[in-house]
Amino acid sequence: MPTGGQKTPITGRFLNGYGNSAVFAPGSAMFSPGEPLLPQSEQPVRGFDFPANFNINWTPRGVEPFGFDALRGFANVELVRLAIETRKDQIERLDWQIKSRRGRKASADSDERIRKVEKLFRKPDGATDFAAWLRPLVEDLLVIDAPTVERRRNRAGGLIGLEVVDGATIHPLIDQRGRRPPPGSPAFQQIIKGVVWANLTTEDLIYAPRNRRTNHIYGFSPVEQIIVSINTLLRRQTKQLAWFTEGNRPDGILTGPEGWTPDHIREFQAWFDSRMAGNDAERAKLQWTPFGTKYQAFKDSPFKDEFDEWLARVVCFCFSLPPTPFIRQMNRSTSQEDQDRALEEGLMPLLKWAKRLFDGVIQDDLGFTDLEFAWDTIIDLDPKKQSEIDDIDLKNGSRSIDEVRATRGLDPLPGNAGNEPMIYTASGAIPVSMIRSNAETEAKLQERQLSMPLDGGANGPSGKKPKPRKTKATADA
Repeated sequence: MPTGGQKTPITGRFLNGYGNSAVFAPGSAMFSPGEPLLPQSEQPVRGFDFPANFNINWTPRGVEPFGFDALRGFANVELVRLAIETRKDQIERLDWQIKSRRGRKASADSDERIRKVEKLFRKPDGATDFAAWLRPLVEDLLVIDAPTVERRRNRAGGLIGLEVVDGATIHPLIDQRGRRPPPGSPAFQQIIKGVVWANLTTEDLIYAPRNRRTNHIYGFSPVEQIIVSINTLLRRQTKQLAWFTEGNRPDGILTGPEGWTPDHIREFQAWFDSRMAGNDAERAKLQWTPFGTKYQAFKDSPFKDEFDEWLARVVCFCFSLPPTPFIRQMNRSTSQEDQDRALEEGLMPLLKWAKRLFDGVIQDDLGFTDLEFAWDTIIDLDPKKQSEIDDIDLKNGSRSIDEVRATRGLDPLPGNAGNEPMIYTASGAIPVSMIRSNAETEAKLQERQLSMPLDGGANGPSGKKPKPRKTKATADA
């Protein structure tokens, strides 16, 4: 029987001679949890259980239930397409700026760097303006969640352009741990017409899915999240279209008199159509028909009902848009609340995603760590509400005047007049530093008083000899 012990490579615990840890199955325990199975061969911890030979199966999104082509086809369903284009329009209408991260006035050197970054972002690919360049990137984000940008560099390795690449052509690679290979190693492959076109590293490509999952390589786009509802909506619209293109049911029918043969009905139909078809004047007159003829009107099937509104709500909720244009009219206050909530819950996260991407370009690729990309959403979205927030922040000392001016794209006040936060009281404005200084002085004074004896010491706090306290004995004397 073996008696020696060996040390496991993971936990560092000693195993007995049988290779079983006493932590899990002590010999004297009853109904123990059992001895865990030992790995056949120790392997690095994997990020997720990826399919075997994932890198060899280089068809982009080949391991997912829905491919890129299917997602883009579902995105062209009318209601989904309107939601996507609305989001793109909302982002396009916003202005942007390059500013200092500290909110202070930039030096002359900083101004030159800001102008350099602004020149790059005005036409990121050298030909297309920023708004038109960003729209296809947002399209890939919302439809396939595979927004991809290629870094274009000069011979010295400096960044000179950003090219939007079709994310459906990019196949991410993984290492043996199921994670992205380190910088310098191929991390992506571009697949063109079923052929591996190029190996790309993280220095060559910015691959930025927004909605990642631990058990998937690819992102989870809004279109994929509601693909069942989109399929239902597509079939609903197909049925409605067939009513106009393939349907054969009239608004009503005429029942011929008893004893009519098919030839009689055919002759009467031809005569009736010759008088009525396309003749508004004849249709406005009373028409005589043979005795026994009866008219049976049909009830039209609804082209829009509560089910259509439900589908519209699902699509709008997924894209964080108000469903107001597609449902029965709500009251004005409720409609405004839905619109404000849509801006806050749907648009802001997209702007944050874009800001993180652009900040990475500015700070990592260009090396300007003290600069950042900023959207001018404060004034553009809700000026009154933002002014109230700024007013509160200024009065309670949360921000200085220069910080508020910086968020609006304005220069600081001359002479550092607005550089320090202030507390505004009924008697006037008090600098936060003065309040802090006074608080520290008062705290030191209190600490000094607490450290002194209760009787004030030998001579008391004032330096005079303290008077003896009267007792009953001295009073009687």
